[in-house]
Amino acid sequence: MTLSDRLNKIIDEQNISKLEFARRIGVTKNYIYILTGNSRKDTNQNKVISPTLAKVIALEFGYDENWILNGDE
Repeated sequence: MTLSDRLNKIIDEQNISKLEFARRIGVTKNYIYILTGNSRKDTNQNKVISPTLAKVIALEFGYDENWILNGDE
């Protein structure tokens, strides 16, 4: 599962929009669209986020920080 897949899973499970997800973690909606693979700027490169952002997502939504970063269970 890619980072895009994991972020989309969180968004789907939380039943929120990408805009709401972005707002709650303090980033732009464009950044979320790039990370989730729904952007014209998407070039199929490996996408990564900082450990700090992974921690913010983990704290805000209750997911494991390592799973968000690496897919580790």
